[in-house]
Amino acid sequence: MLFWLSLKAEIVINEVCYDPVSSDMGYEWIELYNNGSTSIPLEGAKILSGGSSYVVQYTLPFFELRPQRYLLIGGESLFNAQLNYNFSFQNGGSATDGIRYVSPDGTYTDTVLYDSPNSNQLFDDYNLPGTHFAPDVPAGYSLARIYDGYDTNNCETDFIAEAKPTPGLANRIHCDYALGTYNILQENNYVELDLCLKNLSPFVPLISAELTITQNSILLAQQAIAPIPAGDSLRVNLSFTCNSSPITVILSLVDDPDSTNNVLLIPLNSEAQSGIWINEFLANPESGNQEWIEIYGDQISQGTYYIADNSTSQIRFTLPATSGYFVICQNPDALLLRYPECPAGSLILAESWTYLNNDGDCLVWKNETGTLDSLIYTGAEIIKGVSRERVLVDSTAIWQNCYSAKGGTPGLPNSSMPQTELPDLGKVVLTGSPCDAKSGEKIALAYNFPSPANRITCNIYDLSGRKICSVADYALVNAAGVIYWNGCKQDGNFAPRGLYIILWESQNTADSKIMRKQFTAVLKG
Repeated sequence: MLFWLSLKAEIVINEVCYDPVSSDMGYEWIELYNNGSTSIPLEGAKILSGGSSYVVQYTLPFFELRPQRYLLIGGESLFNAQLNYNFSFQNGGSATDGIRYVSPDGTYTDTVLYDSPNSNQLFDDYNLPGTHFAPDVPAGYSLARIYDGYDTNNCETDFIAEAKPTPGLANRIHCDYALGTYNILQENNYVELDLCLKNLSPFVPLISAELTITQNSILLAQQAIAPIPAGDSLRVNLSFTCNSSPITVILSLVDDPDSTNNVLLIPLNSEAQSGIWINEFLANPESGNQEWIEIYGDQISQGTYYIADNSTSQIRFTLPATSGYFVICQNPDALLLRYPECPAGSLILAESWTYLNNDGDCLVWKNETGTLDSLIYTGAEIIKGVSRERVLVDSTAIWQNCYSAKGGTPGLPNSSMPQTELPDLGKVVLTGSPCDAKSGEKIALAYNFPSPANRITCNIYDLSGRKICSVADYALVNAAGVIYWNGCKQDGNFAPRGLYIILWESQNTADSKIMRKQFTAVLKG
């Protein structure tokens, strides 16, 4: 029998949404769960909301909740709610708020306290001012128990911020898998990898994980990982052939709450750089986005770090003692909205920020021991809305423009050159028209040139001849790739529906001959 069964009470608040994306009125909800083995009558039970103090929000009518079943209470907008009520829960923000269930006879409570500090001394289930708090979740998230009915009366460990709420359904099981120690046996192009996988959670997932090993985005090995027991570890051994470039190991488990410990970048020879380095940065974001810097480390020490520019202004941040990708930015929540694939656990809120120069700069990463890594970039390398990524070519680090359609890969392995969408050598091809830009579609201009370095200018005009947007302005790019127009004008607002002219000019850096192309594209919606 799994140990969490001993932690079950009777009726618990299993999941709650107190800050919907839309108007709160009619969209807030609470889910109760019966942990017991018998049906429990709920008539007369109360739901309380706590801000400055607890006040009664709702008294339950006649309802009998069967064992291991859910009761969803919320506004009429919830089609699957069994009971309807327009709650008005506190949204957190500056002090602890709470939600409490009180049994019909008043002898039993179940309480979730969220946000801090507990300035108003709201009581927990021990009838004492609470000292452990669940997080204050972003709009649209719910607070959910890490497993249905899991209850230790410690809100900090019992609840998790749930990005994909499950009202009236079983909570997602958020098992934290991690990549552990490894050993490499290498002989010429043959590699044998011995790797430790860990389940850091107090329960076992219901599904298998997937372990993949890639090199320069080429799949080398893949293996399904059967569920690992709670708190246990598993060693796997994989063999494959590859060249001397570093390999990327990714352990993927659905609903893993911390993906920072699921990626390893492993060098394969003594010449390949290992350690810590600046891995990607966005210096010129499009309207609505923000600058950010991604760093990678295979052995990072906990402490304060700095990234300084030419003017010696500094970006200051604190890192945990771990390994993996970390994305330094000013607004983690906004970055997740822009790059939803970015692992939330990789985001680090900068304690201070200095803006990156679009016309070139020098970035130096350091701590109290000295310089850890540095890079220099020029204005010609910077394309609006496109990051610069570090890649290894024959064990030498170079920088390239990101190939991803999103313009960046924060918190993830860097992009690789598109393999299927490139045109014939010497050609430029437009795809994606007509384009519904407001739904996230983009116009793509794919190019493929014989020269390893080229400069591109790409401007968008309306039918009256006015330039509305510059996608690239004499930008230095690689031999092949794709640039995108997101359907926005230079000010970041969407251009109206209609026909647009795209003028393209490209020139390799060793030749004065210029290629000029004219395309038309249609925006719809």
